[in-house]
Amino acid sequence: MNYLAHLLLADDSDASRIGNLLGDFTRGAITDLEHQFPAEVIRGIRMHRAVDRFTDSHEVFRSARELLAPERRRFAGIVVDIIYDHFLCIHWQDYCEVPLEEFIRSVYRALDENPEWHAGRLKKAFPMMRDEDWLARYATIDGIENTLQRVSRRSPRVGAIADGIDDLRENYDAFELLFLDFMPDLLAFVNRWKKDN
Repeated sequence: MNYLAHLLLADDSDASRIGNLLGDFTRGAITDLEHQFPAEVIRGIRMHRAVDRFTDSHEVFRSARELLAPERRRFAGIVVDIIYDHFLCIHWQDYCEVPLEEFIRSVYRALDENPEWHAGRLKKAFPMMRDEDWLARYATIDGIENTLQRVSRRSPRVGAIADGIDDLRENYDAFELLFLDFMPDLLAFVNRWKKDN
């Protein structure tokens, strides 16, 4: 799952949400990160990594991967994560009582108020994320296209990601059904993980 999903799945605290977001921006063993952050941020990073492992191994994710053109399948984790954040926006009210716009504002506020937790690439990315409103952009096809193009510019190696919008347009309904099939399993997994960790 991409940024918005990880933020939604986090515990209802700034530290947990930022930790869940940091999972995409920090690398290395948890033991190497523990001196940088409080325990709740670390737990968020651990939750993020657990969600990624669960998602990547799920049969529905594998089905979504098959909807991508062959040249993009090696980047399936990135493309499908972004596409799933689109459908999370579309179906937001089914998963969260807080309106999407309000939720997003609270995330940006939390990040603004806790700059000491900006680590790795988040330090550079957050001002752009906030100013360009990346999280709200997932709600539109144009926003997804823009996101895929931005991600594809990270390296020539991942350039094929830009055309992932074609896969979404050609298989929109199929992606949506797979997302809706996947979410109950993901929510059940996260609830179990929270009880056990």
